[in-house]
Amino acid sequence: MLRLSRSIHKHQNLLASAHCFTTDAKQPGHGVFAAKRADDCMLGRTPAQLARTPPIGYVYLGAGIEYLKALELQQWLVRKRIDEIHGQHQQPGKQQNKEAWKDRKYPDVLLLLQHAPVYTNGRRNRGKLAAAEIKRLCKSGDYAEYVETSRGGEITFHGPGQLVVYPIMHLRDHSLGARCFVDGLENSVIETCARFAVDAHRMAGFPGVWASDTQKIAALGTRCQRYVTSHGVALNCTTDLRWFDRIVPCGLDGKVATSLEHILLHRGDDGGGDRTASKPDVSVNSVLPVMLDSFASAFGCDVVPLERLSPATFSEIQTKLASIDQQPSTHACHL
Repeated sequence: MLRLSRSIHKHQNLLASAHCFTTDAKQPGHGVFAAKRADDCMLGRTPAQLARTPPIGYVYLGAGIEYLKALELQQWLVRKRIDEIHGQHQQPGKQQNKEAWKDRKYPDVLLLLQHAPVYTNGRRNRGKLAAAEIKRLCKSGDYAEYVETSRGGEITFHGPGQLVVYPIMHLRDHSLGARCFVDGLENSVIETCARFAVDAHRMAGFPGVWASDTQKIAALGTRCQRYVTSHGVALNCTTDLRWFDRIVPCGLDGKVATSLEHILLHRGDDGGGDRTASKPDVSVNSVLPVMLDSFASAFGCDVVPLERLSPATFSEIQTKLASIDQQPSTHACHL
């Protein structure tokens, strides 16, 4: 197989852009991110439960990833996890222990990527957007797709400069419920933003992570099937915010999208900061390892390269990506 990290000229291609399929230290997020057993990663768990959390393997798929192809990979991983866990439960005489994950082939996986431009809508809005509105979103010139999904939440945008994190996790292995899982995702983003000197927070009644009462910096929408999660969180790093002008982000009137880059570039415009101060690099490649470290801290688990944690799973994902990559590009609005 072609060494994926060398396929730079095919960066928009799903398989070729999956350049984290190498342990090259120059690639973003190449290290091991150790759990931090601090109070902020309890998420309602006891110390004993926290001590049993399994490690998670991460894979960076690269940029320009078509939404439906990434969705197919998520669904395939979720089905693998459910089938294996359900099969374990059905084995006669096999008693589930508190660390059953150690006996499984497939571990928890974090998929990290940047999508090709796409507008996605949550399950509550399926079939509700008028055809004329969909056509407007998918207008020619600065093309984007439109996809209705099974996740929670409202309409949002994904595209270049935005770090997307899709956790495929079995929540019971982490002694987590759905609400605490969402809290952990939000904590991961909040800590990541803080590492780049950007204050972010939750806002009661409004999903996602916010940089102010009107500026949303990260969208969040998840799905859980038999305690196995999919979809996840999207943090705007250097995203072109003009993409959000076509929509009411997440269906929230009076709210706007922002990014790490936008906040740092405009810091001091109100007289409250030094506009001449040097700004940190907030490209996706720079934010990605910080996000992984923050995730490990928030969930109290080790986050390691998947090829190191589970070579067999890593190999299967490579094969699946190759299969998905042979499919024609979608280049259409999908309902």
